[in-house]
Amino acid sequence: MFDIGWTEIALIGGVAVVVMGPEEMPRALYNLGKIVRKIKVFTGDIQKSLDKIMQDAEVDELARGVNEKIGGPNLQFEIDRQITEEENKKIPSDA
Repeated sequence: MFDIGWTEIALIGGVAVVVMGPEEMPRALYNLGKIVRKIKVFTGDIQKSLDKIMQDAEVDELARGVNEKIGGPNLQFEIDRQITEEENKKIPSDA
């Protein structure tokens, strides 16, 4: 990824131990791990959002294409109605 070899990592680790001291290294590594974890979760959420947007755009494009081939707004109305019914089935009612 960054094209860093084991010797460079060992040198960075040695300098970190000298600068921070061996007592502070576990806490620093723990905090670094937390930061990396947060970054991974954040980028994963962004990727999921982008995938959802792309999927929605593809569905809309397919619906428009089918609607144009068959011709008529009734087909789009029927598709929207069926999507609404499916979404309502997924959501439990509080009756």
